[in-house]
Amino acid sequence: MEAAIEWYSTNRYLYKQLGNKVQIIISELLELNELSIHAIFNRAKELESFKEKIKDSKYTNPKEQITDLAGIRIICYVESDIPRICKIIEDNFKIDDENSGDKSKLLGTDKVGYKSVHYVGKLNEARLLLPEYQNYSESKFEIQIRTILQHAWAEIEHDRNYKFSGELPEEIQRRFKLVAGSLELADKEFDRLAKDIDDLNLLVEKGTKEGNLDFELNTTTLKQFLTTKFELFIPNIIKPAFPTPESEVEILDELRNYGLNNLEDLNQIIPKDFITAMKKSNNVSSNFLGLLRMIMISNDWKKYFDNSYNYKWSTMNLEKRTILNHYNVPIEQIKRKYSNRNK
Repeated sequence: MEAAIEWYSTNRYLYKQLGNKVQIIISELLELNELSIHAIFNRAKELESFKEKIKDSKYTNPKEQITDLAGIRIICYVESDIPRICKIIEDNFKIDDENSGDKSKLLGTDKVGYKSVHYVGKLNEARLLLPEYQNYSESKFEIQIRTILQHAWAEIEHDRNYKFSGELPEEIQRRFKLVAGSLELADKEFDRLAKDIDDLNLLVEKGTKEGNLDFELNTTTLKQFLTTKFELFIPNIIKPAFPTPESEVEILDELRNYGLNNLEDLNQIIPKDFITAMKKSNNVSSNFLGLLRMIMISNDWKKYFDNSYNYKWSTMNLEKRTILNHYNVPIEQIKRKYSNRNK
């Protein structure tokens, strides 16, 4: 036991480095596969935790038997993200199938509680050929994958320093499990909501291409419509996003005040040669907010400034929109008439 403690005390820094390296690898793989997650972090097991663990007589060779000396945790948004993350992990690391699995399957059908997918792995042979990884040829690490709600439950349930630890009175235990069940239901509902949004995006994409745009104006439909309609300019000229969540609400108000109620209304006011004019313009827009304002101003600048302009942005910005000259928008007149109001 003392020898094992001395060994880990000496080598803990290697597992800390390993955790950092594996986190970087996974982060790059997730980005490459365009998979957005909430968070990813790593840790090397604390020495005191290691000492406590090897008190168990089953650990006759801790160096080989303890597989979580380096641990990486991936927290995603919804359950349907987990299979995609799992495939990335399985394709890029050497996985110990016997010691890996989905912890939720151990609960049975009549219980709720700790849920997480665990992998015990090593770096694969291709990566170990690189000099920077050769120190870790025999080192194992653990990867945990869970949703935000699964993570919240696990943190509350497993924190030994908090008041929910240990054996609770029976009535409190019952309520505690009811909360766990509610979180599990909420997790599944978030997953369904995410799928419904994805399905709506597909419908809008199809409708935009086929000319069927009977969709109400909201953030989801608007983003997908613009992404599909102006795909030639994304992302080099137009960033497919709004600068802030507040600006999404702001532009919806502007569109509605302009008299637009659905995507068909918006599509109708886009000038027929707008895409051609965009191609000729050196400076069009930086994001969806500027693009939509440009469309409304190009179509009917007086209507926009009388009905929709909220004075939250400066008309001086119009000077940067060289495309407006193509539609004879009187930039100087607009600046004189609308810049000073409410100041």
